[in-house]
Amino acid sequence: MSAITSDFIKLVASIWHRFSLENEEAETLTNMLAPMDDAGEEVSSSIGFDLEPSDYSQALEELGDEEELG
Repeated sequence: MSAITSDFIKLVASIWHRFSLENEEAETLTNMLAPMDDAGEEVSSSIGFDLEPSDYSQALEELGDEEELG
C-alpha cells in the first residue's frame, strides 16, 4: 500500500511549492499518485536499478532489449 496520502501531498505542496491545497485537490492528487507508487514498488525488485539515474536508464534499456527478444 502506498505511503502517499492526502496529508503527505499537502505537506509536499506546502514545503516544495509554498501553497496550500484544499482537501479535494489533495485527494485528487493522491488518487493519481498512489497507484503509480504501488506499481513502482511492485516491480522495483525485478528491475535491476539503484537510485542513480544512470542505473535506471541502463535497467530500462536492458528491459527493452529483453522485450524485443521475447
